[in-house]
This record gives sequence, structure tokens and C-alpha cells, in this order.
Amino acid sequence: MPLHNSEVAQAFERLADLLEIEGANPFRVRAYRNAARTVGGYSKSMADMIAQGEDLTELPEIGDDLAGKIKTLVDTGKLPLLQEVEARTPAALSELMRIEWLGPKRVRKLYQELDIHSIEDLKRAARNGKIRKLEGFGEKTEEMIKQRLERYSGAEQRTKLLVAQEIVAALTDYLKKGKGIKQITIAGSYRRGKETVGDLDILVSAKKDSGVMERFVDYDEVIEVVSQGKTRSTVRLRSGLHVDVRVVPEVSYGAALHYFTGSKSHNIAVRKLGVKQGYKINEYGVFENDERIAGRTEEEVYKSVGLPYIEPELREDRGELEAAQKDSLPKLITLKDIRGDLHVHTKASDGHNTLKQMADAAAQLGYDYLAITEHSRHVTVANGLDEKRLLQHIKAIDKLNE
Repeated sequence: MPLHNSEVAQAFERLADLLEIEGANPFRVRAYRNAARTVGGYSKSMADMIAQGEDLTELPEIGDDLAGKIKTLVDTGKLPLLQEVEARTPAALSELMRIEWLGPKRVRKLYQELDIHSIEDLKRAARNGKIRKLEGFGEKTEEMIKQRLERYSGAEQRTKLLVAQEIVAALTDYLKKGKGIKQITIAGSYRRGKETVGDLDILVSAKKDSGVMERFVDYDEVIEVVSQGKTRSTVRLRSGLHVDVRVVPEVSYGAALHYFTGSKSHNIAVRKLGVKQGYKINEYGVFENDERIAGRTEEEVYKSVGLPYIEPELREDRGELEAAQKDSLPKLITLKDIRGDLHVHTKASDGHNTLKQMADAAAQLGYDYLAITEHSRHVTVANGLDEKRLLQHIKAIDKLNE
């Protein structure tokens, strides 16, 4: 399975971090960080672009050398230069980089001046007040590092939603190609649109002979099968994400979706409403005595307790139930509500589309306005606008507006 853009970006970020710890040329470090930003934020898969023979050097900040490294990463899953740098960098320094508030420069200073090789070394130095004595640190920074160390100890590793979306898109597309699949929905904090997600919970309704569990554990990105059963399996992906897939009967799909979407506090509040009306609500449905009276859809679950449907993003037990009872739930913003864009680059600096192409795209989206915000010429963007090109660009915009 080819690498996702997020994985290519992570490789470049890690390379930049390790090179910065070594004290490498700042321009070289910046080049890898810029490449990570370009690849990580690009909407089209690098793997697809390479397969289709597209020229990666047309992307902002990507020259021949970086394009070659991206192709190597996508083709082999490895970056030789990163492996070289990792081999000569103490492994513990990579772990120190995971501590919030510690960047490559600080890690390098801690390593060189206090001989810190591990998290335990860092904790000891903080307790003994050694960090505050380093130039550029001080008492406040030492206290911050202590706080971050406390949070780090046993802190749950979470994945940014944007990264998770890329992983989920590939996995669900793979699962949907299996036979007998009726519905697939990602639940949990992912569905609630949280900034980061822990594990992924996927609910599936399928025919009995679908073989969805066998297909799931055979996915190319699975590196560990934690458990496998007929109705539930758990795996760990190459990205580190743990994924649960549950096969749920259609009669309970809505109840299960409500239960596994959460949040926990929201679910408890809904169950309490049910209890007041003599109902028991769980992942199998809404029950009156032993009879299931609702649960095929989430709408049924909410209706059973006298509530309208509540969007997943609102389910945090922060007043949404009271608002629903008063018919005053807030309306969520969608892409259709976006009226324009105030930050757009074109080929005139480091974008990859012409002025007219951007204007046409904005019109197709139904935008009312579009603001062009090019880079000026400076060290990191050599192709930025100088005074002469800026004036020419303004004239081109005026002409296009006419």
C-alpha cells in the first residue's frame, strides 16, 4: 500500500528535526520543513500523482531533489537519508522531541550541555533545577517542561483529524469494495469532528456471507491483528492508529451509532431521559421492558426521548439536550455557507494555478469574493513578487474583474 501524504510529510518533518538537532544548515532544514508543509497540505495523493506521471516539481517548494525523495518514499516506504541521520542520532533524542515545548534547538542544548539522553534524565535535571541555569531557558521554561513531562507520562497518543481523514478515506474505500457491505460509518471522536482522535470505531452493516472481518484484517496497512471475531475485530495500522470494526444488525444500527459516537457524557444524559420515560437505551436499541421499540436509526433514538436529531459535533453534554428540548439547536456551518476566500496564492508566486483558474474555481463554488495574497520576494520564496511584478499582477486582476 503506498504511503499517505501525511506519512511523507512526517518523514520530512522528522528529518528536519534531526538535522536541526545536529546543527545542519538552516536553509537545508527549512527546505525539508517547507516540503512537509506542501505535501501534508496537498489535496491530491503523491502516490496517485506519481502513478499518473505528474511532475512533482510543479508543487511549491519542491525541486528535483525533493521530488526524487518523495518518489523513493512512496515506492519503497523508506527514505535513505532519514535512515542515515537516525542511525547517527541517539534514539533518546527522538523521544525528547515528543515533549511539548521542546523543539530541536532546545533538545540539542540539553543534550550537549547537560548530557541528557532520556526522559528520566530530563525529569532529574528539572527536579534539580539544572535546566533553568541554561542560557535561553530560565525558571519559567523549566516549569513548563515539568508540566509537559507530567502530561507526557502515560498520555494517550492522539492523531490529528486531518491525518485521520486521509487514513480513513483509504480504509473505508477498501472495505466498501468487499461484497455484501450495506453501510459503513466512522463513529467516536472522529465523527464528532474533534481536533484529534484516539482509536477509530467503524460500524458496518453487511450480509452474513460478506467476509468483512477477513477483508479488514487483510488490509495492507495492518501491522498487528489485536483480535479477530465474527462481529468485532481490532487491528493496529502502520500509522499507529488502533481500529475497531463492529458488524451491527440493521435493526440496531442507529442505536449502535449513537452509542459509539458519544460523547460518553452526552450518552449518559440521553439514557437518563430514557429512564424517566421507562425506557432502557443501549447500543442494541431503545427498549420498553424487553421489547425493542427503536434503534434502527439515530433519529428513532432521539425521538423516543422526545428530542429532535442532534448533530454529532454538538454531542458533548454542554447544553445541547436543553437546546433541543427548546427547539433552539444551533445550525452547523457547512461548506455551502462559505462565501469567499481571503488567502489564495497563484502561479505568480508559489501557487500552482493561474489567476483565471482560481477565479473560475471560486465562481464554480458560488463564492462572492476571492482575495489574492501572493508572497513578496524573500529568502524562502525566491519566486515571490517584487514591486514591478506586483503592479503587473494588480493590472491582471483588474482586467479579470472587468
